[in-house]
Amino acid sequence: MSVERCGRGASFADLVDYWAGDLTGADAAQLEAHLFECAECAKYLEEVVALGHAIGEGMRGAHFQSIVTDSVLNRLSRDGVRIRSYAFEPGQTIPCSVWPDDDLVVSRLRADLTGYTNVGLVLAREDGVEMSRIVDIPIGPETTEIIDAVPAARLRAVPSCRLRLVLSGTREGREQVIAEYGLEHTGTETR
Repeated sequence: MSVERCGRGASFADLVDYWAGDLTGADAAQLEAHLFECAECAKYLEEVVALGHAIGEGMRGAHFQSIVTDSVLNRLSRDGVRIRSYAFEPGQTIPCSVWPDDDLVVSRLRADLTGYTNVGLVLAREDGVEMSRIVDIPIGPETTEIIDAVPAARLRAVPSCRLRLVLSGTREGREQVIAEYGLEHTGTETR
């Protein structure tokens, strides 16, 4: 944890981890002490909390798809958002379903992202109809997985079909496909 710049003090990532309950021990205590002393950072934390609640409501209401972090998923889960998760390796196609009580469907897309910038993700049906496009996904040097979160209500409206996820980016000045993944979507399941 670093409180490196006052004028904003705590980093956005630190505040998200704090809000999500993933900042522990001395790091959490250091950030809390800073928040009590710095009105600007306390206000910034309020914005993070509001954003977190808006993300949860947006996911439940099928308003938007988003790239999220484990910290955000953990917090949404603690707040009662029901999450179904699928993990993929490049080139893999897996069966998937949406259950009536799911709020959010998460695809954990593993890939070697070394040296890539301008990373984007396209979700399309097998007939080529694009369902969504996310651009400029933030990645760090240690990123090995993109976590794509889609409201379950949105996927319930999709008939049974094969879906394709294409992760692309720019490396050495060229746009290229990083990895592709497939979903055998069977629609809404009943229990």
